[in-house]
Amino acid sequence: MRTERQDRQRRTRSGPHHRGHVRRLALLALAGTTVFTACGTPTQNTNASTVGILATGCGPSANAGSGVVVGVPGQIVTVAHTVAGATTITIVDAAGVEWPAQLIALDASADLAVLSVPGLDAPPLATGEVAIGAATAHRWSLDTGVSGQAVNVTTRLAITIDDIYGEQSAERSGIEISGDIEVGDSGGPVVTKDGTVMGIVYARSRTRASTGFATDATEIRRVLALTSDGPTSTGRCI
Repeated sequence: MRTERQDRQRRTRSGPHHRGHVRRLALLALAGTTVFTACGTPTQNTNASTVGILATGCGPSANAGSGVVVGVPGQIVTVAHTVAGATTITIVDAAGVEWPAQLIALDASADLAVLSVPGLDAPPLATGEVAIGAATAHRWSLDTGVSGQAVNVTTRLAITIDDIYGEQSAERSGIEISGDIEVGDSGGPVVTKDGTVMGIVYARSRTRASTGFATDATEIRRVLALTSDGPTSTGRCI
């Protein structure tokens, strides 16, 4: 019997938004106003490490997503499907200031990307280990800026899924989270109680309410090791 973690996902682009052709998982859309709604108060420091991402070049409007500063100042991890094919990438910090960014790593199979923003004044977070239980999820939106709410990490997953282009099957390590995940949350970090990043949100469930999915820190660390000294190609649009 197939489980949710075994189901595969295929995505195409239609207008300014992604529409997931999926069996059980729905890709997060690239813009929106709703955040995680489980009760809780985010810490000020991790909010300051969360940024917005605006990527142009793949349609009449910008793709919008979230990201988080990880490891060293100015190094941002986000989802690859927000920036794939972009000709211009702009970061919006927690204070609303815009910064030009360049891509330094992209993994289409893990749906992760790393951006470089020299001079960005935002505290970097460390990656941490997955901790089952209470956590905080952060995101950015055009309407509300940076925000975060409490979520619950329910289980670790071995995920089989298509890459961001829907062309090849790939495996990645991930986590399942309980929280009301809506459009625009992709790329936001899932943060442990001690302030480390354990995952990057990329999808929600179509079959179970208030259930979402994140790529875990094992994959984040692997993609961080792929970063180049200079800009790398964003590839093609989705």
